[in-house]
Amino acid sequence: MAAERREHRLALEILYAVDIGKTPLEDALRQARDNVGVFNRGDEALREDPYEPLYPAVDTRQDAPRATDWQLVDELVRGTLAHQAALQADIAPLLRRWSLERLSGVDRLILEMSAYELRHRPQADTLAVINHAVELAHRLSTSQSGQFVNAVLDAFAKTPASQTPT
Repeated sequence: MAAERREHRLALEILYAVDIGKTPLEDALRQARDNVGVFNRGDEALREDPYEPLYPAVDTRQDAPRATDWQLVDELVRGTLAHQAALQADIAPLLRRWSLERLSGVDRLILEMSAYELRHRPQADTLAVINHAVELAHRLSTSQSGQFVNAVLDAFAKTPASQTPT
């Protein structure tokens, strides 16, 4: 799996707080970095997340194998939000018999964040990005979301960027 597993999950949680929870961006980023509010998972994360022993949610834990790459988290969050309209325009035609409005907030944000990474982080491995998005969808959304996210992102990765200004 992608080495950035923790960063992707944190970025998704911040995007959710901003987009769905209407938390101001800077507040959500600060709370995530300071491990406060909804981001204060502590050792409860170990019980609820099977990946925590390998990829702890918080880099201050003693068993964390490496520090959280907050620069990557920041880039994913700010980039996704800055390019959200263009990403949605590119994703919408790939949603067969669906619309962005019908998607759950989590599925939509996973698609947008992953689409941002596929379009704007050329150093990111396409398969790792898609696989990690599928993993997030399986863990945080419905049982069918993983297949849906996989299909949409696979098509997105094969489709050239639209002419929508970014």
